[in-house]
Amino acid sequence: MPAFKFRGVDFIGFDSLLGDDEKLVRNTAREFVEDNVVPIIEQCNREGRFPRELVKPMGELGFFGANIKGYGCAGMNNVEYGLVTQELERGDSGLRS
Repeated sequence: MPAFKFRGVDFIGFDSLLGDDEKLVRNTAREFVEDNVVPIIEQCNREGRFPRELVKPMGELGFFGANIKGYGCAGMNNVEYGLVTQELERGDSGLRS
């Protein structure tokens, strides 16, 4: 487990453009990546396996079909969806796609 938590620097004041809901979605995705992806992804890569154990919690958080309304999907706006995918990409590009 890493000895640090991600602390991005907001050089251009991007956070000031986000609403409270967008920050909450971003922070939820960021915490998920830090707590669940970062600790295992290097080993998964070495073993050449997809971390299937992450699929259920990602679904429970609404990360699949996140910007689709209805069908049990989260119905996030496009900014929220982009923030989720950005955080997933930070953890592993295979999870984002």
